[in-house]
Amino acid sequence: MPRIARIKDPDTVHHVMCRSISELTLFKNYKDKVKYLELLALYCEKFQCSILSYCLMDTHVHIQLDPRGSDMSKFMHGVNLCYAQYYNKKYRRHGHVFQGRFLSRAVFDDVYNLVVSAYIHNNPKDIPDYRDAVHTYPYSSYGIYLGNYDYDFGLADPDFILSQFANDPKEAMVKYAEFVSSCNKVTQKEKYYELIDDYVKNDKYAYKSERVVIYRDYSPHEILNAVESALRTEIPNFINVKYNRSLSDARAVSAFLMRCLCDFTYKDICKTLGNITASQAAKLCNKGYELIKSIPKYQNIYPEILDFIKPKAS
Repeated sequence: MPRIARIKDPDTVHHVMCRSISELTLFKNYKDKVKYLELLALYCEKFQCSILSYCLMDTHVHIQLDPRGSDMSKFMHGVNLCYAQYYNKKYRRHGHVFQGRFLSRAVFDDVYNLVVSAYIHNNPKDIPDYRDAVHTYPYSSYGIYLGNYDYDFGLADPDFILSQFANDPKEAMVKYAEFVSSCNKVTQKEKYYELIDDYVKNDKYAYKSERVVIYRDYSPHEILNAVESALRTEIPNFINVKYNRSLSDARAVSAFLMRCLCDFTYKDICKTLGNITASQAAKLCNKGYELIKSIPKYQNIYPEILDFIKPKAS
């Protein structure tokens, strides 16, 4: 029987869950959880997407993912593949780590975004030490929401959810904490909506979208022109040059941006660049990412490129 097609909407927030295979503890210690959080942060930066909330349990993960126009399947495949490789090497094993495909649900109902966030942050309530103190669980974004800690690698983005409760940050934190606590024992979806009415500003929900979506339908030609513009130089035929250092760097940056902004697979990049394999395309994209991250002249390339072709960004 063929698998049911996943509902994906790059413009919409998704509730994502990943579970380990039955006999496996997904995170055996805090270092494993930190590694997974590092990978989430890395791929958020690579794909220019955002995580509204998250919680890592011993056998599963909950993520409230805002793809911001990117393909969440590519995002999650990258994160989970890297973690599985790390896990198998560390614990000297082979085979699958995660139980089939990750599960996902598009959150088309804007109000339900608040419910998903509360549900994710209440996950540790079944752990005895956190039954009445889920806000102190260190592998959830709840502590970030309440300002209790800030060492999550810049991963969580609480502003969107908190802004729905109040304009004043401190008031928003208080209302959100009350809302999460009140949701702790709620089982009926309708009750969540009643609680939302009690806690959002003016006692009435007013959806205020501050999310940014980057549409990933740029053409390779647009990317190449934008890279030349961002680097403020003309680079003749650099897409076909492999061994000139300055040109190959621009080629790597272009390949990475095609991966992120054209929604290209490595196979697509191979066709565009010509005469390279998929593994070489992957290495080229990784090089491009490292250049953007570490070399000053490349570090502002995202905003410059989006400004260069901003009619498609919103």
